[in-house]
Amino acid sequence: MKLAGLSLEPGERLSGSELRSRFDRGMTGRGIEICYDDDDQRYLRLFSSDTGPYGDDVTGGQFTYIGEGRTGDQTLTGGNKFLARAKHHPLPIFFFHRGSAGADWEYQGQVEVVDYAHGPFEGDDRDVYRFVLRRRHERRERIDEEEAAADLAPAERTATTRSRIIRNTALATELKERYSHTCQVCGERRRRGVHDGYAEAHHLKPLGRPHDGPDVEANLLVLCPDHHADFDYGMIAVDPETYTIAHAYERELDGTSLSVREDHDLDADSLDYHNRTVASF
Repeated sequence: MKLAGLSLEPGERLSGSELRSRFDRGMTGRGIEICYDDDDQRYLRLFSSDTGPYGDDVTGGQFTYIGEGRTGDQTLTGGNKFLARAKHHPLPIFFFHRGSAGADWEYQGQVEVVDYAHGPFEGDDRDVYRFVLRRRHERRERIDEEEAAADLAPAERTATTRSRIIRNTALATELKERYSHTCQVCGERRRRGVHDGYAEAHHLKPLGRPHDGPDVEANLLVLCPDHHADFDYGMIAVDPETYTIAHAYERELDGTSLSVREDHDLDADSLDYHNRTVASF
C-alpha cells in the first residue's frame, strides 16, 4: 500500500478486516500504531473508543487524546514518542474512533499534533501524556472583511527551503526480494495478493536527526509489520555477535535467533546502537 493511493473518506466505517485490506496490515491492539507504506514512509494510526480506559472526548475540531500505557506513569517511548515528535515533524496521522464494543471503527480524518503535556490523570495516581490534536479537514483560513477589499495589497512573500531525507527505496526493495518478503525475526511471510509477498524495511539506526543513520543495506532489516512496530517501540533487542533475540513480551521469540543471509552483511554497530538507544526494556 502507498499512502498516495489510499482511498479513505472521513465518516467511513470499517471493520478490523476492512482496515487490514485498506492498509495492507492488521491491528496490533495498541492505541497508537507506527506504520510504514510501500515507500517506507512512516505514518501513524490512532484508535480511540468510548469503552476505552480514558474516555477520550473526540468531539470538535480540536480535542485531547490520552497517550498509551495503562499501568504506571506513561513514558515518552513507543507511540507516545512518535506522536510527540509529530508536533515539530509532521507526518500523516489517521484517526479512528469506535462508539461501543464490537462496533466498526469510524474514520474521522487525519489529525495533527498541536501540543502535548505530561501530568496527573484524574482519579488515578499516575501521570499520563495528553496530546492536543486538531482535525486537518476542520482548519479554515479566515479572511477579515477589510482584507477582502479589492484594493488589498498583495501579501509579502518569502522564499524558503525545506530539506527532507531521500530514501533509497530500490535498496530496500531489493533486500525484501532477497528475503522473499520473509520476516527476519519470526520467519512469517505475509501477502499483498495471491502471488505477491509483503514485508517492511527497518533502519536499525534511524535516518533522521539526531540519529543520522546511513541508508545502506548493512543498516536494514526485513520485517513483518508487527515486528517492525516492535523494533520502533523498543520491544526487541538483538545481540550484535550471536544475533540472539531478546523480546519484551513474546516468550516464544525470546532467545531465538535473527535470520541473516550470508549475502547480507549486517552492521554490528547498528545493532548495538539500536540496543543502547531505542530498546527500552
